[in-house]
Amino acid sequence: MSAAFDVLRARLPRHSPGRVFLAAECLLLFGVIPAGLIFLQLHGGLPFFPILLGMTGLTFLLALFDPRIRFRQSTPPLRPHLKRILLRAAAAGLLLILLTRLMDPGLLFRLPRERTGLWLLILLLYPLLSVLPQHFIFRTFFLQRYPPLFGNGRGLIAANALLFSWAHAFFLNPLAPLLTLIAGLLFAGTWQQTRSLRLTCLEHALYGQLLFTSGLGWFFYNGSAQAVQTLID
Repeated sequence: MSAAFDVLRARLPRHSPGRVFLAAECLLLFGVIPAGLIFLQLHGGLPFFPILLGMTGLTFLLALFDPRIRFRQSTPPLRPHLKRILLRAAAAGLLLILLTRLMDPGLLFRLPRERTGLWLLILLLYPLLSVLPQHFIFRTFFLQRYPPLFGNGRGLIAANALLFSWAHAFFLNPLAPLLTLIAGLLFAGTWQQTRSLRLTCLEHALYGQLLFTSGLGWFFYNGSAQAVQTLID
């Protein structure tokens, strides 16, 4: 797939925009549009998947014309990074269970207990329908598009995590932005270390599946989980 993208890009004019253009673009895509989502959510809800797919398509088109963005990255050794990701996921799972018990014990494992079919469908579809588009936008696109604004180090990771958190504010509860801020720091760090979309998607998918299993997925329900339920109801 990435080879096909490279062939397509070779036939297109490619241009690296300046900092002023990038700043305006970043403000629009990652500041104004999420604010619009909050407005829509406050006034009757929003079509989650069309907006996510629209953002994915727009950033993909911008990436096609940017010579700094590479779709195909060198594949790092899988085992050392996979071990670290799995250990962090195990720790995160325990923390999510404890947090669920503290916040609302009635939510603990509620989805797998009461809606087993929906829970299994979310585990299956969430990585493809939600995780992959998000990581293209926030990792492949953002982390290669905006180093002229934020540098290539901690500033870029911090900006990425903060805007990733802001993009989840439309859930209209404080827990979703807080958890995604922490997760965003981890995901951006993993991508910076590995340049692997596959590994960051795996990490995000694990955390999301643990979230919906533990019960705290309720605080993220207005997005991908609700859309999956709509498919089967």
